[in-house]
Amino acid sequence: MRSIRSWLPRAVLIVLLSLLPLSTSNNYYMDIIVQIFMWGAAASAWNIVGGYAGQLSLGHAAFFGIGAYTSSLLFIAFGLSPWIGMLAGGGLSALFALLVGYLSVRLRGPFFALATIALAEVLQILAIYWRDLTGGGAGLLLPFKPGLVNFMFESKHTYAYVGLGFLLAVLVVTLAIERSRLGYYLVAIREEEDAARALGVRVLRMKLVAIVISAFFTSLVGSFYAQYILWLEPPYAFSLELSTQFALMAIIGGLGTWVGPLLGAVLIIPLAIFLRAWLGAAASGLYLVFYGMILVIVVLFMRQGIVVETRQAFRRWMTGHRQLVSG
Repeated sequence: MRSIRSWLPRAVLIVLLSLLPLSTSNNYYMDIIVQIFMWGAAASAWNIVGGYAGQLSLGHAAFFGIGAYTSSLLFIAFGLSPWIGMLAGGGLSALFALLVGYLSVRLRGPFFALATIALAEVLQILAIYWRDLTGGGAGLLLPFKPGLVNFMFESKHTYAYVGLGFLLAVLVVTLAIERSRLGYYLVAIREEEDAARALGVRVLRMKLVAIVISAFFTSLVGSFYAQYILWLEPPYAFSLELSTQFALMAIIGGLGTWVGPLLGAVLIIPLAIFLRAWLGAAASGLYLVFYGMILVIVVLFMRQGIVVETRQAFRRWMTGHRQLVSG
């Protein structure tokens, strides 16, 4: 019975998400839906290392950019299907995360965050100056050749369902981690690393596993982004703004919860798109002020994120209700 009650809300959520693309034929709103699925998947991937393991990474755009450029360059240069290039990019990102993670995960707090920022900035500079490979600051344009093999579609509805598939894959992996020994180890490390180490948790190995899984899925989202936008430029693909967006959605929705990053994407992405359209070029970047305001409100009044705080408020209400009825 408990298992049914546990999985029923998740099944309802999957059905609602599946029906969402059918709710409109307007390309503008379809673009919002595609982006919710895409960035929700990216934020969920970030949540594995940032939420469960408690490692504040602000350089996840590095893995996003590696995935985007790897699949795109393999497609342009060799005609390799982006579906295969996507996996190649994911493997490259995982290896890169393993190498860099081994050197940086021993750092704590702001030092780890600064190390990850430096990583993404170095890759951005390399991508800008390696013009023969990446196109440099001029960007990289993907030829539009619609077809399933080429991971390019004329309908945004198709992109939406592919994006939903990516999102569900990350959520399934997140739930599996949450219920596994790895998940318990990561939470123990997040709450008190020294105590976890004293109890025999192999802290370095667990952190490396988390960052490798997170990097792999972030890279897959980067490949999806490239096939959807068909345009890449290093200042965005490896940007601090992008890394911050991943973290912001997870923090607002609820760190260390499987549905929190998705909720954050549902709130943040439409708001960002509407604000950009409303403010226009005259106030470019002002939407970031609204991001900051939302984050301040959440930190002040909902420190553990919307999901956790709402869950705790509901439990307090249920406890009070039971006491009132029994009394």
